[in-house]
Order: sequence, then C-alpha cells, then structure tokens
Amino acid sequence: MYEVSPWALSWDDENYYLVAFDSKEDKIKHFRVDKMLCIRIKQEKREGRERFNRFDMALYARKMFGMFAGEEQMVKLACVNELAGVMIDRFGKDIGILKVDDAHFTVTVRVAVSRQFLSWVFALGEGVKIVGPQAVVEQMREEAERLVRQYQER
Repeated sequence: MYEVSPWALSWDDENYYLVAFDSKEDKIKHFRVDKMLCIRIKQEKREGRERFNRFDMALYARKMFGMFAGEEQMVKLACVNELAGVMIDRFGKDIGILKVDDAHFTVTVRVAVSRQFLSWVFALGEGVKIVGPQAVVEQMREEAERLVRQYQER
C-alpha cells in the first residue's frame, strides 16, 4: 500500500502514469495507472506543492526509460554524428553536444540508470558507447556479460 499526494498524469510508451509526491520518502514517484488497485481518496490536503512547483514533467520523462526508476546520474555518451538527432529527440534541444572529431561527438545527460537505459544504449549498437562515469560503464559491461551467458549454447 502506498500513500501519496497525486500531482500529474504522464503518458509514456502507451501507458498512463500517476506522478505523485511521497512525503514519507520525500520524493517524487510514479505509478502505472492500469495496475493500481484499491484506490482511496482522502480528504487531507495534498503534500509536495513546493516540489511540484519546480517539477519539469518533460525533463522527468526524458531521463526515465520506459518509466523504470534507477539512480539518477550524469552519464557521458560517445556517439557517431549520425545519432545527434536521436540524442536530441531523447534528451531535448538543450543538451551540450561536444565535437570529438569529424565523425564523433560526446554528450553528457542526466538519466535514471536502469536496465532499460542500458538496453536503449545496446539498441543503438556500435554508434554509441557509455564512457562515464566508470560505475555506469561497469554496469553496462556486467549487463553485456549477463546477456552473453544467457544466450550461450548449452
């Protein structure tokens, strides 16, 4: 059971999510609406107005991947130039794209590092590589090794 103060609805990957403030954990959370059961409305005043006055729903949705939570981190990606549009589509026009050479650039973006984020990077193939921080590079390496083990013939 969760007790939260609802503030917004978001649509992502063909699902609605309730975005709410959890005062016990002092953080913003999201819940898939179609999976909610036993919903009760209380007459108490909502909490978290100060947080939601500063909340940017578009930014929140961009850093989540499939609305899966993970530790938010600044992640540096090295990309081929052909993926500039993909990065802008995913993270917005305000990202800093830094030229590396005539064929590559880097971008540093805030993301919720999750298996879904790592899968998104995998899906872009050889055109993108996580280059920092080292802990996220290591997470990607471990996920790649897990996939190799999962698909090895037995």
